[in-house]
Amino acid sequence: MLYFISSPIGNLNDISLRAIDVIGSSDFLYAEDTRNTKKLLNFINIKKHCRSFHDHNEDKVTLEIINQIKNNKSVSIISDAGTPAISDPGYKLIKECSKQLINYTLIPGPSSVISAAVMSGLPTDKFTFFGFVPKKLNDQEVCFESIKEDNKTAIFFESSKRLEKTITNLIKVLGKTRRVSICKEMTKLHEQIFRGSALEILEDIKKEKILLKGEMVIVIEGTQKNTNNFVLDKKTKKEFLKKLSASDAAKLISLVTGQNKRDIYKNLIEI
Repeated sequence: MLYFISSPIGNLNDISLRAIDVIGSSDFLYAEDTRNTKKLLNFINIKKHCRSFHDHNEDKVTLEIINQIKNNKSVSIISDAGTPAISDPGYKLIKECSKQLINYTLIPGPSSVISAAVMSGLPTDKFTFFGFVPKKLNDQEVCFESIKEDNKTAIFFESSKRLEKTITNLIKVLGKTRRVSICKEMTKLHEQIFRGSALEILEDIKKEKILLKGEMVIVIEGTQKNTNNFVLDKKTKKEFLKKLSASDAAKLISLVTGQNKRDIYKNLIEI
C-alpha cells in the first residue's frame, strides 16, 4: 500500500496519531528532505531509515516505489511540511499509480494553504491556490493580471526575501486598496498574521513591522467589482431548458458566470 502523509508545518505536536501508526508500520519511507524527516522521527520516537524523494530523482524513485508496492511492501511519502504533492513532490507518483491502477491514500493533516485561508480573515467560500509567486517581475505581472477581475481569494507561497518586491508589483497591477494578508510562521512560536490593504502591508514591511524572515503565505482578496452582466431573460431561459433540466442548467450557468447557483435555479423554475 502507498501512503502520502501530511506532516506538521511548524509545530511538531500537530502530527496525527494515524500518521505515527502508518510511519511506524511502513517498510519504506521517503521524504524530500531526510534531515527534516529525521527531526520528526526523533520527535515521535521512531527509528527508521528515510530515503530521498525530490524533484531531481522523482522519475527514477517513482519506478522504484511502484516496484516495491507490486512486491506487497508498504511505502510512505512524507511531506517536508504540509501535504505531499501540494508544491511538493508526489504528483508524478500519483499519476503513475492512477495509470497502473495502484491503490494509494492520503493521511490528512496540516496544510499551510488551508491554514492561511482561515487565518487571513478574507473570504474562504471560494479560493484558488497558485503555488509560489513567479520570480521574474514580468511573469508576476502576468500572474496578477490573471486574477485582477477574479472574485475568488488567491493564495500564494512566497520567499520572505522577495516579499517587498512582490507586494510592490502587486500594487502596480491590483491597486493600493486590494486587501492582503501575510501569514508568517504559521503554527510556530512566532506565528504572525498581518492584514490590511496592499499599501498598508508594504508600509509595514518598509517600517520593519513585518520582518523578512521565515516562511510566508500571501492571501489576496478577490475583486469586489461586479464584472458579470449576464441576464437570464425569458428567451435564454427557454433555450437552456430545451436541452437541460433546471438543476443542470443552473450548474452550467453558475460555472460560466460565477453567479449563485441557487438564485439561478429559482429564476429558471419561475413561470
